[in-house]
Amino acid sequence: MSNTKFPYTLVFTYDDGDQFIAGEYGALRDALQAKIRCKHEIGQTDICGRVLEVITVLKGEENEKPECYEGSC
Repeated sequence: MSNTKFPYTLVFTYDDGDQFIAGEYGALRDALQAKIRCKHEIGQTDICGRVLEVITVLKGEENEKPECYEGSC
């Protein structure tokens, strides 16, 4: 198993403040396509009773705080 680092992370944020890493991607294009595929889930309640409020693509590097990529929030 390789120790590959993925620079883009897809994060779901719920109405109770919980965040879930929904995926990690090596290319911005892939992360944005995944976000588009998941957009229909915004406003839906999951099996834990939480409502998905926001889907965000974060860009991060090692030892660097992830940041919201422009146009992905």
